[in-house]
Amino acid sequence: MASTTFTPASTQPPPAPLNSDTPSTPATALPPLPPNSSSYAAAATTSPSSVSSHIFPPDLEVTPTPPGGFPIPQIGCSVWKNINHMVRASWTIKPGPKVWARVWKARYEDDHQPTLTKIQTLVEKIAGPGVATTLCVSVPVAAERLREKLPPPWHYLISNIPQSLADFLGRQVVVSTPDVTCFFLPFDPPLPTYLCTLENFALPCTTEANNTVAEVVKATLLCDHEGISFIEERLENPGTSAVERAINPPDLSLPDFFTWACKVRCTEFIMEDYGRGTAHIGDKQLICLCCKSLDHPTGLCPFTSLSGWLGPASQSVTTDERNMVERDRECPRKSGQRGVIRGRYHKRGSLRGLGRR
Repeated sequence: MASTTFTPASTQPPPAPLNSDTPSTPATALPPLPPNSSSYAAAATTSPSSVSSHIFPPDLEVTPTPPGGFPIPQIGCSVWKNINHMVRASWTIKPGPKVWARVWKARYEDDHQPTLTKIQTLVEKIAGPGVATTLCVSVPVAAERLREKLPPPWHYLISNIPQSLADFLGRQVVVSTPDVTCFFLPFDPPLPTYLCTLENFALPCTTEANNTVAEVVKATLLCDHEGISFIEERLENPGTSAVERAINPPDLSLPDFFTWACKVRCTEFIMEDYGRGTAHIGDKQLICLCCKSLDHPTGLCPFTSLSGWLGPASQSVTTDERNMVERDRECPRKSGQRGVIRGRYHKRGSLRGLGRR
């Protein structure tokens, strides 16, 4: 079966999972997130005046927003990952509205000037001449060298801007021009809505099958007493709602959310007729090198298929980025031919007894 991506949203009473010790408690229906919905809007407080005070300048060619909005990249780490602690302390206390920005296929670079110039030029065009002279784009400093492909930190910090511009950028999710593709996040980003991608269920890749898997996942979580206790300890008003929030947890801190997500990702989901489902973890976890999302591989990045997309074309890992082991996998294995070398230059037995009488 093709893998199923699970995001926590409850719409129907879940069925009981196989071998459950406790009968499942029907969960109260919670409003699901609409397709391509963005919780960024809740994170960025906007008003009619701030919405209308900033628009894209007419001379700036950008990818149009698709119906329903842009896909939301599901980043599996903090925006602060691997940022030097002194820089982090300084950025945290910067006054005024702030916004994060990262470019397409971001990676940490010692020479920030090319990327910095692209981001700063884009934001200055959007901000207009009045703000362009005062805004500040700060470059990240890595705490250490990480041995991974396209390592973080990825995010630049935009500060010294009016709240209306911060709200405007936070709502865009991505701004793609012929010169640069830039993702924007509020300074306090919302939690991801992605939990895991499941595999090994003996089901076809259909909407009905995926809905069935989602209901089994919900039912399994409702029987997870450890997970429910974890959520209950973090509720402001503990009670019966903790059971309901085992599926849709409250506004956890990012470390608590990752801890809860890890519990879900390490759980096996058993169906009576269709096998045992497990999550992609470790080296099997999907990750897009372009937008940094965990819910799809690089070659299937949804941004590149958008109508009017001005950013880079869809691609997998380019040739110059493949390491030796990855190149080995692509090289056809050659079978040895016994005896080809032996005797090519030395006929068998030709040296036997040489110099002996």
